[in-house]
Amino acid sequence: MSKMILVGHCERDPMDSWPREPDGSPSPGSREDWQRYFHGEDPVTHQPLRPGVTVLIAAHPARFRGGLLTNALASVVAQTHIPEAITVVNDGERRGAGWTRQTLLSNVDTEWIAWLDSDDVWEPEHLEKLLRVAVETEAVFVFSWFHGHDPLGHFGLPFNPCTPHHTTMNVLVRTDIAKEVGFPDSAPGQFSNEDWAFITGVSKLACERDLKMVHLAERTWTYNNHGQNSSGKPGQGDAA
Repeated sequence: MSKMILVGHCERDPMDSWPREPDGSPSPGSREDWQRYFHGEDPVTHQPLRPGVTVLIAAHPARFRGGLLTNALASVVAQTHIPEAITVVNDGERRGAGWTRQTLLSNVDTEWIAWLDSDDVWEPEHLEKLLRVAVETEAVFVFSWFHGHDPLGHFGLPFNPCTPHHTTMNVLVRTDIAKEVGFPDSAPGQFSNEDWAFITGVSKLACERDLKMVHLAERTWTYNNHGQNSSGKPGQGDAA
């Protein structure tokens, strides 16, 4: 049976999440700036979304047993920006990454989502840096890049939502946009492609509505190419 595990949750003043200068002081801006920018509602329930970030991690049983999920969670707990919630779904029924991500997405009630693959790890300032870019650029989608073998070669390329390229799924995205796009079930073949469907879906909305999707050209997380990557497919890699 697949289960949802709420790993952490806290209630606090949303201004605690405002980006900070290197000396710890708040970056320029006011409470009104925060409330103006970080205001949204769930497009499904039409309920207001509370300020802050939920970290979403799609996993399967091998990630619980082998220590990879433990490392991923430890990197979230070590963030300089503490998220409001961390949610993990274990795909124990082998339904694939598309279903798992959609299940995660449907339960978010914060204004921002940060996706983390269960075999990757963030550097301590990952969330803080992506949020800072979101505030400074008014972007709805922000992504950095990773350490490790890079089969995509997209590091440093400016992102144009009207002609999108792959961003990976370790991204920060506004919840209302993410829920409007959603995730399809995993596609046939070697790759699930639910991530590409999501990226291109957000890009389509951004292109149509003149919304910003921004690449932070810094390496703030590590891609763990451990030889058992499942590419989101049940029955493949360590999901076999």
